Amino acid sequence: MVTKKIILWTAPRCVSTAFERSIMTLSNVKVFHEPYSNVFYFGQERQSLRYASSPIDPKESYHLVGKKLNKEYDGVNVVFSKDMAYCVQNNFHIFLDKTFHDFQHTFLIRDPAKAITSLYHASTNPKLTGWNYFDPVEAGFRQMYDLYKFITENIHPNPVVVDADDLLDHPDETMKSYCDAIGIMYESHMTSWEPGPVPDWDTWSGWHENALKSSGFAPRSEKKPYKPEKNKVPDEILRVVEESRYYYDYLASRKILSIYP
Repeated sequence: MVTKKIILWTAPRCVSTAFERSIMTLSNVKVFHEPYSNVFYFGQERQSLRYASSPIDPKESYHLVGKKLNKEYDGVNVVFSKDMAYCVQNNFHIFLDKTFHDFQHTFLIRDPAKAITSLYHASTNPKLTGWNYFDPVEAGFRQMYDLYKFITENIHPNPVVVDADDLLDHPDETMKSYCDAIGIMYESHMTSWEPGPVPDWDTWSGWHENALKSSGFAPRSEKKPYKPEKNKVPDEILRVVEESRYYYDYLASRKILSIYP
């Protein structure tokens, strides 16, 4: 059987870790948790100074991540990697290499008012995440847009896009639509799982508290609109939200649509 190879590109606070947790419930799947993020922050070619006081890890490079993703794994039918699109900025060309020809690039988006506000609060909560400032680069919507455009112009004309609100409102239908679109078998249990620690998530301790405590997706009884009066943020954050709106709207116009009951 040919191994399906999929990368899910996203931005912070887009429910992507819970999405990844859902994929982990599938049979014969190998999941990579944000391998390019380790390169971006800690590797030989790191592009962020957030962890400038940490030594460079020679085992983390874009080339070595590619080798891991392309390795053959016994008994594995699906290789799945989830990562932040901003972590491969300035390096999109690596996906033109013939070793990546079999990969499908997919995208998970969320209303930037929700995602970026949540990112701001997490980024300025050192007790939870260890971070103490907000960096607009890490909002990630422009890089998702840029990567989407690169993929459509060079690799595949119609990458799969999923909206987090669809996932939260209609989890079974959305996950089934995603699986159908990428050509893997949907399994009815994949929106439920046992809560608890996941070893590969240790690097980003504090960022995944909700996903670790969760036991699955349950359809929301009603959609929760963003309420700015309950999410007081500085003007800088509001500017980043507005700058990201164009990129979100562009991607949202291309999202997969499920048939909801």
